[in-house]
Amino acid sequence: MRGVIFTFEGMPENKLPEEFKSIAEIQNFWDTNSSADYWDEMEDVDLQLSPALQAKLELKKLYRLLSLSSEQVATIESKAKIAKTNSKELISTWVLEHV
Repeated sequence: MRGVIFTFEGMPENKLPEEFKSIAEIQNFWDTNSSADYWDEMEDVDLQLSPALQAKLELKKLYRLLSLSSEQVATIESKAKIAKTNSKELISTWVLEHV
């Protein structure tokens, strides 16, 4: 049984392959397996995001925190563009005006 090891309880446990021969083999593997089954075998990686992508993700997080609908987000972005500012600054201004 290649690729399978046994736990102490006698239940088979999958082993993450050391390498793949092709992109198709990688795709097939992850299409038929869950990463949750291999969590302990995976290594942490440092991820560097561009400043623009980081800002975009932080803005999306703010929208979720405020529970804004896509229509509300579109309105805010439109008003920010008219005010020649960004959405985060506009929201901050509105909040500070009403606190």
